[in-house]
Amino acid sequence: MEQTKNTFKLLLELFEKYLEEEGFEGFPEVLASPASHIMQVKGKRIRPLLLLTACHVFNGDMKLALGPACAIELFHNFSLVHDDIIDEADVRRGKPSVHIIYGTNKALLTGDALLLHSVKMLVKTSNEHLAELLKVFLKATSEVIEGEQYDMDFEEMNEVTEHAYMMMIEYKTSVLLAASLQMGAIIGDASHDDQEHIYDFGLNLGLSFQIKDDYLDAYGDGETFGKKIGGDIIQNKKTYLLIKALESATREERNTIFNLFNEIDEKKKVSAMMVLYNGLGVKEKTYEKMEKLYQQAILSLDNVSLDRHAKKPLYELAEMVYNRKH
Repeated sequence: MEQTKNTFKLLLELFEKYLEEEGFEGFPEVLASPASHIMQVKGKRIRPLLLLTACHVFNGDMKLALGPACAIELFHNFSLVHDDIIDEADVRRGKPSVHIIYGTNKALLTGDALLLHSVKMLVKTSNEHLAELLKVFLKATSEVIEGEQYDMDFEEMNEVTEHAYMMMIEYKTSVLLAASLQMGAIIGDASHDDQEHIYDFGLNLGLSFQIKDDYLDAYGDGETFGKKIGGDIIQNKKTYLLIKALESATREERNTIFNLFNEIDEKKKVSAMMVLYNGLGVKEKTYEKMEKLYQQAILSLDNVSLDRHAKKPLYELAEMVYNRKH
């Protein structure tokens, strides 16, 4: 595991160096400051790390992967800037959101610029791979935007089906993780079968990742999670936990849940909803779903034709993502 962590560290150092030195060539100078703000409020760089790790395990040329890895991270940060405006979120990763510092109009234009610049960075690869990379990238980025609209639509509904919820998180979260892996595999000249398997690996890993986010919001440790516990409950988010609660609830319990949507006292609201969740076995049902999706992800990775030792970094990266506490 230590050797793999060193590999991840080296890949991320390579990525950060490239991002700093070449990632913003040609970016509009007038928007450089807000773009720099969102990019420096570092997350875990999961998406570029997935792309670079996939390229690495298929023995691809890392120089050809850095532009596309940068494209994925730029696009992801574009989506964060716009999400914060839509959600009226004042804080991102413990720092003020872009629109809070620079105003909504400049934040919107910064997001637009990041989106367009992501395509500029994507083409910094070999002509041999470009058509395939564009196809995968544009499909995923279109689906992310569609997923965000589904999420917004859900805010107007009291109840959504599990099927609709799973489609929303697949588009909003999972497809970009899956595309990152497939793009790395493309640069490593993986077969079409291996590309499909590694995409499915990323898709199911992303679904388990998002459901775990729902899970941690209710059952995580506030200090390690990095967000207020119960935030989804306070905002009436249509999470997997809420869906399973409504499925199992009696008519009286369902009415209680719907009435809690209008509760102003946040502590009372979270406490009452957690009592319902615990009584309806929501914690166990959510954990079971997370585990099932994670095992499906691992099965897809098992099906990639490389030997297990070569795939070891991907198994360990999946474990790190799945076992996160924040």
